[in-house]
Amino acid sequence: MIDNGLTDTPLASFDLLLGLLYEAVLAPEGFQAFIETWCDAFDLKAAQLIIRNESSQEAKVLWTHGFDLRWLESYALVYAPEDLLAMQMREAPIASFYASNLDIPHPERFPQTRFYKEWIVPQGVAYAAGGTILREGPWLTQVFLQRSPSQPPFSRGEIDVFNRLVPHMQRAFQMRQRFTDMQLGQNLLASSLDVLAMPTLLFDEFGRLAHSNRSADTLLASRQALWVEHGHLVTRDAEATRSLNLELTKVLRASQGQGSVLNGVVSLPRRGRTPLVLMLAPLRLKDEARMQGAALLFVFDPEATPSITADTVRQLFGLSKREAELAAALCSGLTLDDLAAERGTSINTVRSQLKSVFNKTGTSRQADLVSLLLASPAYFLAQE
Repeated sequence: MIDNGLTDTPLASFDLLLGLLYEAVLAPEGFQAFIETWCDAFDLKAAQLIIRNESSQEAKVLWTHGFDLRWLESYALVYAPEDLLAMQMREAPIASFYASNLDIPHPERFPQTRFYKEWIVPQGVAYAAGGTILREGPWLTQVFLQRSPSQPPFSRGEIDVFNRLVPHMQRAFQMRQRFTDMQLGQNLLASSLDVLAMPTLLFDEFGRLAHSNRSADTLLASRQALWVEHGHLVTRDAEATRSLNLELTKVLRASQGQGSVLNGVVSLPRRGRTPLVLMLAPLRLKDEARMQGAALLFVFDPEATPSITADTVRQLFGLSKREAELAAALCSGLTLDDLAAERGTSINTVRSQLKSVFNKTGTSRQADLVSLLLASPAYFLAQE
């Protein structure tokens, strides 16, 4: 254990933390072992490594120990703006640690706040310390440490020790971020996303956009619903952005084997239009021995006209050119009468072709045919 009265930590403990910190650059579990050892060495109740947006206060938990994630949702959606320690960290220089019992102005008022009564106390937390390690635009990489009422408050000597760790943490985090970029950039998964018609985005374990397919690039470039700033996805709706990052945190942790969430769904409002549906799914890169955790985000636009080409339908179901054109047109919302008029043929000719399509696709109704095509690769694969 660390003696709170000391201004330095025993060399063996400090060396152990540094060793684990740099091992985390390539470790499959990232900084998890470093966080856990920090808790043990400094007699902490919990520790979290997070990425927070300085403006909106939305947060993504990257690695944590001793913290019940059930409290993450209420913090992200309700209490984050009331966190006095976080406020102090925003106003003070980065690359330094601050403690709730040492650095918050008028600490005697803190127990009277709603944040303290409704979020801090129910978790059994009495003291907290935190520091901003890196800044990338409005996004801050931060560490938060907590102690229970039975543990001693943070001392100035301990804060000095934490500050000694900061430059090493900065280097280690940046090294892992660059390594993650390199690994995902070389992964065949990234390039394979371009075959999907639906806008699809790949996120790394830091919650940063690692790759987007052509459909997603078009959507992001329009900046009408969502776009990317400093590597992070944002939207025009602050509440939706917070919900999106909360779901992304859960899905990323699930991809690291630290949760049971299978996917997450967020509705993104659009003024005067049907909301976009954002679906997140965990992705574990099992073939990558040195990196763990990623997420896919699929964007579904209920108003978008399905993009199905007759040529793809013809190849998939063995239809003639005319039959494939008929099937693709039905998916676009045209009626048999529309098609007859467009082709200059009788309605009976079109019905005869439709009957042949039914036989070849194993369907018997137009609704069943359209459902079959929309669930087939003809819809999900991008068309040149």
